[in-house]
Amino acid sequence: MDQYNSRRTVNPDTAGLNRFFLKVYEYMAMALLVSFVTAYIGVKFFAPQILSIFSNPIMSLVMFAVMIGFVYLFSKRVYTNPGKAFGMLMGYAVLNGATFAVIGLSFHVATIGMALAGAVALFAGMALYGYMTKKSLASWRGILMGAMIGLIVVGLLNIFFFNSMVYFVTAVIGIIVFSAMTAYDMNTLKSMYYQFSESGAGATMEQGLAVSGALNLYLDFVNIFIYLLQIFGLAGGSNND
Repeated sequence: MDQYNSRRTVNPDTAGLNRFFLKVYEYMAMALLVSFVTAYIGVKFFAPQILSIFSNPIMSLVMFAVMIGFVYLFSKRVYTNPGKAFGMLMGYAVLNGATFAVIGLSFHVATIGMALAGAVALFAGMALYGYMTKKSLASWRGILMGAMIGLIVVGLLNIFFFNSMVYFVTAVIGIIVFSAMTAYDMNTLKSMYYQFSESGAGATMEQGLAVSGALNLYLDFVNIFIYLLQIFGLAGGSNND
């Protein structure tokens, strides 16, 4: 990887890279817009149904399993059929929007605004670092994957055995992990773009990489936002206070 990194800095395809990331962020922005519109519709017209689904721990687990299934199927198709994968990304954004509706019903608008502003700042800063750094962040992968699995397991257990201290500590760790994951994903996308360019990969592969990158960055941003909301909620920003 070090040899490759030194090679790419000699004659980097900066214009092509910028076009690629513009496409990635367009897809990510579309997914976020779909999620927030879905959340607005859910809060405005389907609040009782949304609360009924997510107040039941079993139904929450079923929804979680469905979303994991979406990501699995997405990963199977993203490079062979980017068009279908893009449609799945939008479908996933709709499902995630239903969970955002719960946020809209559970937190004060000011709290949501603060969490959103904080998420934008953290995401932007870490994404810029991942893009600008000259070194590979590949060594972060193992630690980040392990931390993510731990967060998922603890989060699922805390649905049934709620503990406010565990909730707070998990949120803090989650913010750190997904902030680091943002830098890692940006750095990885940059490296993969150059690899695809050097290997002569076609437009289909590059399109698939753009859609895949959009999903990864979408998930990074959403998780930072949700974990920030958890902390602000404990500080008195939820509608249950």
